[in-house]
Amino acid sequence: MTEARIELPTERDDRWHYAPLDEITDRVARSVRPSAGVPTSVSPSLIESIVGTAGPRMVFVNGYYVAWLSDHGALPAGVRCDVSDADHADRAGAAVVSVGDGVRFEEPIHVVHLAVPGAVDEPGALVSARTIVDVGAGAHVTVVEAYAGLDGPSVADVTTSIRVGDRADVAHYRIQNEASAATHIGRTRIDQGADSAVRTTSVTVGGDVARNAIEVHLGAPDARIEISGISVTGGHQRHDTVVTVDHAASNCASSQRFIGVVDDHGRGAFSGEIIVRPGTTGTDAHQTSRNLVLDPNAEADARPWLTILADDVRCTHGATVGRLDEEALHYLRSRGIALGDARAMLIDAFVRDVTDAISHEPLREHVAALVAAAASNASTTPAIDSARSTARP
Repeated sequence: MTEARIELPTERDDRWHYAPLDEITDRVARSVRPSAGVPTSVSPSLIESIVGTAGPRMVFVNGYYVAWLSDHGALPAGVRCDVSDADHADRAGAAVVSVGDGVRFEEPIHVVHLAVPGAVDEPGALVSARTIVDVGAGAHVTVVEAYAGLDGPSVADVTTSIRVGDRADVAHYRIQNEASAATHIGRTRIDQGADSAVRTTSVTVGGDVARNAIEVHLGAPDARIEISGISVTGGHQRHDTVVTVDHAASNCASSQRFIGVVDDHGRGAFSGEIIVRPGTTGTDAHQTSRNLVLDPNAEADARPWLTILADDVRCTHGATVGRLDEEALHYLRSRGIALGDARAMLIDAFVRDVTDAISHEPLREHVAALVAAAASNASTTPAIDSARSTARP
């Protein structure tokens, strides 16, 4: 075991405005990095329940690759799953998914990161999880990152880097369902080539404190990206999503579509930034944040940032915060549907804008089940108008 070392910003960094930085810093300072080894509590059936669908997979436990839990030996030519060498004495290697030029692989590739706090003494384990995706020109791949953990305190320091070649098409999913005492600090960087297309979806339902930062660089003409996400927050959870899309080339398009469901004393936050660089033309960028507040003690925050430094642009943004439709709830109840089931149906309808867009059916069903399970803890008391919310320009 080694002491935790992770770089965190100062309170002056406005992108961390909604994250409890002091608390995160304290948790990191009190955590240690576990040694390699797989606890007996980890089994193939546990990994299968985390993945939820069939397909090649790479499995990491406490940041270390575990070959006997992984299964990626039957990949076609041009598709590789490797483990990079550690670049630091106290870090394990990264998961590397590479797809050669012109290769199209439809089956989802799963990268599973599991935190097992029981492998170290209290107060918790700090786990470094790194994923690198490199997609060649004209290629296609679907990558699913899954983050989970067993009971106990942990801190996940997560970095994902995705490079997309010219004319490539990538579907990327990031599912975070860690234990209730977990702290998750995630960063995803996406760099796109000319005429490339990316669809990335994040699902955040686990962890006590979770921050998910997505940075997109559209550095070549005609690149397109669709970014969507769902966050379900209850208890005293705090989920913070921060998205930055940098339109650095002409004729690029981006959309941000995020949905939050906040219950009990939870707090969900979304900050979305659109940057349009000088000299670019034909930019098309849109951003929406919709939040459902289920309890008067819950809080939802939405903050759009627009930095427009060019003239030929079409940019829109919008944020809404509301509660369950009481008329719809009354209608379902009048048809003999139990209150809990009626609320679950309305929540499911609210998030379907994102879940229905998942093209892979088994993965879509898996994500829908995770979201439904997280939302099932919603209180049975209808929210009232005093529920707190903010939307900052």
